[in-house]
Amino acid sequence: MEWIIAGGGIHGCTIATYLIKGKGIPASQICIIDPHKGPIEKWKDLTSRISMPFLRSPSVHHCDIHPFSLHYFNDGGSDVFYGKYKRPGLDFFNRHSEAIFSSIGLQERWLQGRVQGVTKSGNHWVVETDSGSVEGKNLVIATGMNERLSVPEWAEELRSSRPTQVGHIFQEKLPVVTPDIAVVGGGITAAHLVIKLAREHPGRVVQISRHPYRVHDFDSDPGWLGPKCLRGFHSLPSYKKGGKPFTMHAIAGQ
Repeated sequence: MEWIIAGGGIHGCTIATYLIKGKGIPASQICIIDPHKGPIEKWKDLTSRISMPFLRSPSVHHCDIHPFSLHYFNDGGSDVFYGKYKRPGLDFFNRHSEAIFSSIGLQERWLQGRVQGVTKSGNHWVVETDSGSVEGKNLVIATGMNERLSVPEWAEELRSSRPTQVGHIFQEKLPVVTPDIAVVGGGITAAHLVIKLAREHPGRVVQISRHPYRVHDFDSDPGWLGPKCLRGFHSLPSYKKGGKPFTMHAIAGQ
């Protein structure tokens, strides 16, 4: 195997698409390991939970290698783009992603399972999973942070004592949500959730945030798309800087 990708979410599938369509790597030389049944399944679940209607990023952010791939994709759907920066509708984005993945046979390169360990054997990586082991020349880690929930101590105590009433929006199984409801958080996910719940339970939802709403055009700095931010990142000689390590979301190579 030429490439092993641990994680089949947005980043893992985008990397696989780039390798196949952009670098000419045969699909047969790629293996994607993920605990879910198919590409971006976790993404679909989480965005559905909060009823996110449009993406938080412009139309050039997607899983294909061509910047304007979304613009040229037309399957007759509605709610395609929104606003000045052409934010794609969630359903439209998902249909586009599915079409791209289907065209390169990504599902056939899927190994459903969880990575349990990684070792180096000669010039290959050996990845152990609960579904067996896989060997590959290159390894990409694209596992994301969805299963590493940021829960404050006071909330952890409440989750333990009242598991049917208190929960994190990204946890595997949500508690039964009945009014009155308090949503703690002031970010975009909290705002989406509050809008959804307020429509379902008018006057029975309150949002608790440590700051007023902060309005931005994007959820991440567009400078990371080009040299403005990437030049400094690429010049780093190590994953450590000033003695403080930063999180590596992907690694590749021998």
